[in-house]
Amino acid sequence: MITNIRLVLAAAKELDLDFEILHPNQNLVKVVVNEKPYYFTNYSTPFLSQSISKIFKDKDYTYHLLKDTVNLPKTKAFLSPYCKEIYKEYLLYLDIDSMIGEIKATFNLPLIIKKNAGSAGNNVFLCQDINEVKLSLEQIFNVNSKEYDYVALAQEYIDIAREYRTIIFNNELLLLYEKSKFEAKFIGNLSPLHWEGAKAIHITDKKIIASIENFVRPIFQEFSVDYGGFDIAVDKNGKYWLIEINSHPNFDIFIRDNNETIIVEMFKKMLISFS
Repeated sequence: MITNIRLVLAAAKELDLDFEILHPNQNLVKVVVNEKPYYFTNYSTPFLSQSISKIFKDKDYTYHLLKDTVNLPKTKAFLSPYCKEIYKEYLLYLDIDSMIGEIKATFNLPLIIKKNAGSAGNNVFLCQDINEVKLSLEQIFNVNSKEYDYVALAQEYIDIAREYRTIIFNNELLLLYEKSKFEAKFIGNLSPLHWEGAKAIHITDKKIIASIENFVRPIFQEFSVDYGGFDIAVDKNGKYWLIEINSHPNFDIFIRDNNETIIVEMFKKMLISFS
């Protein structure tokens, strides 16, 4: 049983809700609230609609939806030149060299190259020169790789001082923690919590929470956020940036460094909302 499912069931038990484990691997469960069943599968939850989940998983869609609403790094998507024939009508750049030409005309170095639908820092590259850009695109578009994606993103580099993950539910901030890499060692993955010795630090400081809430509030005027894990960075000049949104946040690292009752209490609030 994965951590998220275990903590959801712990919340259901404390609320005295009926639940049922529906699969031998224990990662498909049903929780009943007011006689209505709600299904949790692996990291997916019933809190988020399919269409919004798709937007969050697709970083290019997220960028185009929110770029005029909140501060995001400048981003441009590139469809793989090796894509299936049915997608050829969307192919604006016929080879990697033409993509590099557009990237050179649009971005300054260094810059980030990353897969569009990735998570956990996989296939995310900090490129210092054009040769690294080319190698990164080739790796993302490698159809024989398990990390293959048919869309790659070029993204403005942000000199990040601090990075946070905030859990938003029904337009409300339920959890905030810092992805701290203070005294941590880089071991090949740019995602802060994948550095050796990195910590997830639970943030309860009201001033920091208020700053994050003020930053994300304009998003709620664009659309209501039912559920999501927002990665928010503060750069060296104190400017806030939305890096991406996770449709199914994973709490393994958080409970490694913090008391898991924090997440159980959060899930209790979310389940109660179904009442």
